[in-house]
Amino acid sequence: MRIDGDIVSISGERYVLATRGQRLIAQLLDGFVYALIVLGGILLAFVTFFGISAVVGGIAAAAYLLFQDGLGSGQSYAKRWVGIQVIEVRAGGACSFGQSFIRNLLLLVLGFIDWLFIFGAARQRLGDKAAGTVVVVKRVQ
Repeated sequence: MRIDGDIVSISGERYVLATRGQRLIAQLLDGFVYALIVLGGILLAFVTFFGISAVVGGIAAAAYLLFQDGLGSGQSYAKRWVGIQVIEVRAGGACSFGQSFIRNLLLLVLGFIDWLFIFGAARQRLGDKAAGTVVVVKRVQ
């Protein structure tokens, strides 16, 4: 991976790095997705009078949190809405579920500390560095 300003080169392809603002907006939108999943489980628990639905909602939200960037082409729902994606730094392919787990587990454990590292040249959180990923907008022709 080579970085030249806002452009990152991976395996001969060039990509525009996602801005910190785009990443923050996507993170906030994904927070609403988690909340909706949990709320759905809680509402289902009230309607069915069965508490296990709330637990299932919590488990579903945690699964989304950890594996969201392995969906589709390296995009959580919010990243798709914002127009950014997570790719691997070795070959430029979409983020895998395993890489998504690593990058988001570190975010879950370290929280704000993980985000402090986004101010580096490649705009990678610690989770990105550990998973070998970078967040981009698009490929440059």
